[in-house]
Amino acid sequence: MEDISNKKIEKLNKLKEKYVIHENFIIARNARKTIRFIEKNTTNFSNDYKVLKERIINCCYDILENIYRANIFQDISIKKEIVVSIQMLNFYLEEALRKDLLSEKKFLSYSNHLLGLDKMIRGWFNYETIK
Repeated sequence: MEDISNKKIEKLNKLKEKYVIHENFIIARNARKTIRFIEKNTTNFSNDYKVLKERIINCCYDILENIYRANIFQDISIKKEIVVSIQMLNFYLEEALRKDLLSEKKFLSYSNHLLGLDKMIRGWFNYETIK
């Protein structure tokens, strides 16, 4: 019985080691930070704007997923998709501001996070195209 649990623990540790590489990926780390920040602050949206809230959250996760895809597959089209998703997320946040779901201060903070992420992504594909 102990032998089985030790094998499971070893497998889990190997799996964890495999994904530690992605934890050190600065762009992904910043994207996760931004997602957590946005998600935490959109929980108070009223049910009337449930669709907008879901779009914001889904767009955040799409950005992170595409960052991982682009890193693994080294595909420029996926990186372009990340930029499109960032622009769409900014639009959704503008709509939330327009509908008084976000304060201007929070919107500016989110926009600054997204701008930093956008710059990192664009620098990433400039680096990749030069190589």
